[in-house]
Amino acid sequence: MRRRRCPAIALVICVCAAVACGSKSPTAPTPAADFASQFDSLWSTFDREYSYFEHKHIDWNAMRTTYRPRALAAADQASFIAVVREMLAQLHDIHVVLRDPSGATIPTYLSDRFVNFDRAVWLQYISRASWTQWSNDSGVGVLDGVPYFTFGGWNTGSLSTSTFDAALERFRTAPVMILDVRMNGGGNDSIAIDFGGRFTSSTVSYAYTKTRNGPAHTDFTSPQTRTMSPRGPWQYAGRVIVLIGARCASSNESFIVAMGRLPNVTLVGDRTVGATANPGVFPLANGWSYTVSRWVEYTIDNLVIEDNGIPPDVFVPASAADFAAGRDPVIDWALANK
Repeated sequence: MRRRRCPAIALVICVCAAVACGSKSPTAPTPAADFASQFDSLWSTFDREYSYFEHKHIDWNAMRTTYRPRALAAADQASFIAVVREMLAQLHDIHVVLRDPSGATIPTYLSDRFVNFDRAVWLQYISRASWTQWSNDSGVGVLDGVPYFTFGGWNTGSLSTSTFDAALERFRTAPVMILDVRMNGGGNDSIAIDFGGRFTSSTVSYAYTKTRNGPAHTDFTSPQTRTMSPRGPWQYAGRVIVLIGARCASSNESFIVAMGRLPNVTLVGDRTVGATANPGVFPLANGWSYTVSRWVEYTIDNLVIEDNGIPPDVFVPASAADFAAGRDPVIDWALANK
């Protein structure tokens, strides 16, 4: 996977000074000792909890040597956060983020791979699909005679199994359907696998995980197998074309790798991001917090999903020129091969 540096951030932190005799005194800078405790706490938490040091070939001790002096020399909290963010960017992990006191998420790394989904072009396609929108980019329609579902994110706030089940009932006898998850960056594993349960007639093992559980970077639990089981009164047995690409991450990759285990499913498009983490949230100071990836997820064939992603069964090239011309090559392939 190609890498790119995260852009610098500008953070403004406003602190009300104490009022004495009706006048405001300037806020004192955060003492270096506090930056030391913040840095050491974060570094130690990653050292104890982070799951991908070995996989990503990260020398965490060297990171401490490089970045700790700079962090302690920071002029203020914003400058300190900028140094920490630069250090965490070396992990190339989209699940490692910082959260400011307002709760806003500040990424430490973003993939620069071309995304084979263009929302403006997609809206043109669904305009001819008798589209029913559930929320955001999730919904269902009939595109050139083919049932076409999209799932914009695996979140209970935007999707429900009852809504999906009612829509699926309409297409029980359809010979083929398309599930488009190219715009889906993840969410809740449980709902993703619940949806997948409408397509499998038996319980299938699709992945396994190992979770950090000791002080050494190689300390992990024994493998925990992940499974998908049948759900609902019946299972769809026709052909299923699942559209995937470089925006698909996290729990969406769980859905994709699980669906890919089924004999009637074809994964079409481009390789997924490769980002799975089971992250924990940890406090820093002054309202800041950060997340730490805590497990390694493998496909059932022993491939680490992080950084590698899930390859499609059928690769369909797509380019900016295609989208500029109003074409979606991935949808076009699915409709041409229905």
